[in-house]
Amino acid sequence: MTDRTPPAPATPARRGRAAGWVLAVAAIYLAALWYLDRDRNILSRLLDLAAPLAACSLLVLASYIARYQRWRQVLGTLGHPLHGWAPGLLAYLAGFAFTASPGKAGELLRIRYFNWQGIPPATTLTAFIFERALDLLVITAMAVGAAALVPVFGMLAAIILGILLALAAMGCLPVLARGTHRAIEHLPGLPVRRLAHFLVGGASALGPLLRPRVLAPGTLLGLLAWLLTALAFTLLCHAQGITLAWPLALGIYPLAMLVGALSFVPGGVGTTEAAIVLMLAASGVPTDTALAVAIGIRLASLWLAVLVGMFSAALLELRFRPRHAP
Repeated sequence: MTDRTPPAPATPARRGRAAGWVLAVAAIYLAALWYLDRDRNILSRLLDLAAPLAACSLLVLASYIARYQRWRQVLGTLGHPLHGWAPGLLAYLAGFAFTASPGKAGELLRIRYFNWQGIPPATTLTAFIFERALDLLVITAMAVGAAALVPVFGMLAAIILGILLALAAMGCLPVLARGTHRAIEHLPGLPVRRLAHFLVGGASALGPLLRPRVLAPGTLLGLLAWLLTALAFTLLCHAQGITLAWPLALGIYPLAMLVGALSFVPGGVGTTEAAIVLMLAASGVPTDTALAVAIGIRLASLWLAVLVGMFSAALLELRFRPRHAP
């Protein structure tokens, strides 16, 4: 008999361990930054970039609005429209609290908060998978402008294409989803099987979203969000006196994000920064300047997202938590 009961919601203890993990990653990041600063004065450079970093942060925050609007459209298409902006926006932003996780899987914290608004966990999972898939498509297209700096770009693009085709096949071919569910029954351990069934179920529900009327606006909103973030990177480069051709300037950060994502390092911490430094160095930028730009844009994107997510989650727990919620 097949047991496709969704995994139990995260308990407070598990959420606490996840928060501890994020804090540990942040502590390691700060320690590495302190180590680099001993000889390169990265912190003083970042202090000099306070105004450009603030402008970058505003661009990144604006990108969240575009992403959330896409999320609202997706949930509406799946039959669960959100009523009102504030609680839904907070629930969406709360997912960023654990964005420093492999594949950004920690963003599924949104399941908890959207469930408070009557959105089933499976629907939130499907929206998350759709969002990740469109983001992969958009950043791969944008990364073409910097492809010459990474010899293995063709292989990265092929991997991304394979992932997207597999998701599309899962959403369009019910027979493939059924076969995958049967294969999952041979996996060891009930919790593993339940999780696998849950993930496959989310992917197999993509069908209604794989239509031009959903894909077109979703892709455009994703492109707007990533262009805003890439512009933040370009602004930071300009503040450091770095002049790059526009395709290259807009392509370096998305390509570095791809490298970080495929490294499966939590949040791409370290690998994304290294990719930025290497690509800027290959463009003739001094290493110290490249390091300042790489760390600066990550502070204004990844770590800003973590702070915004934690603030949103705390606000939801204090102000919008239902009495029956664990």
